[in-house]
Amino acid sequence: MIKTAGKLLSFFLLSILGILLFTSLPVLIYDYSVLMNNTRLIDTGQLDNNSFLTNSIQFELHAYLQQLKFTVQQIMDLTQTTYYSNGSDYQLLPAFLEVYPQSLSFFMGGLLASLLVGISFAVIYMIFPYHIRLIIKKVILAIETLPDVFIIILVQLTVIWFYKTTGLLMFNIVNVYKTEAYFLPIFTISILPTLYVTKYLILSMEDEANKSYIEFARGKGLKSIYLIIVYMLKNTASSLFGQTKTIFWILLSNLLILEIIFNIYGIMRFIAEYGVENPHLAAISMIAIFLPFFIIFATGSLLIRKLDPR
Repeated sequence: MIKTAGKLLSFFLLSILGILLFTSLPVLIYDYSVLMNNTRLIDTGQLDNNSFLTNSIQFELHAYLQQLKFTVQQIMDLTQTTYYSNGSDYQLLPAFLEVYPQSLSFFMGGLLASLLVGISFAVIYMIFPYHIRLIIKKVILAIETLPDVFIIILVQLTVIWFYKTTGLLMFNIVNVYKTEAYFLPIFTISILPTLYVTKYLILSMEDEANKSYIEFARGKGLKSIYLIIVYMLKNTASSLFGQTKTIFWILLSNLLILEIIFNIYGIMRFIAEYGVENPHLAAISMIAIFLPFFIIFATGSLLIRKLDPR
């Protein structure tokens, strides 16, 4: 248990360090002070022609280290943290608290939905006869080859087509005025992670089904559904948990696309709009996205370690 906790602490510290180093990279390769000064002059109208400005790549190690120090200071006192936009500085917390919870709800909802639906699909798949399994595998493979944007737009168009055909709007398809889309974004962002979970469990459970103890259990007359849930699924659960990092990256890579297409002003659009001019804001936002995932991953790792000391 202590060894696992040590590994988790190392993983946490290295992840935070990686976020800090990555988000401050623009300061390392550009003269960021000059760049930001020119940006302020343009935003305030003191400079209306920037065609003569050049931003050559140069190594600014001292400025980079100063930016890292500044970012850490901002993280330590979020109540005083500000970010620059259009010639003015604004307090971070009011704006951040408006965009973060909404994106987090989509992210966590997509994670929960992909696990629940993926596990359910995998169990149902194992009940089907062999020829139907082959068809399901081909369908999963075909959907996985589709681009993420295409899948999101296809889901929206399906809802629109259904509304035009029946006059019944199943779900809101975009955020408009006081009308918010909630269920459809979660459903959409969970499609690819669900396929990943399903495919991983299918392969793991099929491998488990060929083991001698399953053949022995079948010989004793135990029903297939009992074997699938009590033995196969149980024995693959810990390995599935090890795939949560991949699921996390799938969800994160689709979050910005989701916010743009569904007209959701969430944390990813917040980073895209202000992160370049405010490296510390990008770092804070990425850490805020990472923390819930780490808490889930750490809790699950400690729980699995306690239940299975091997």
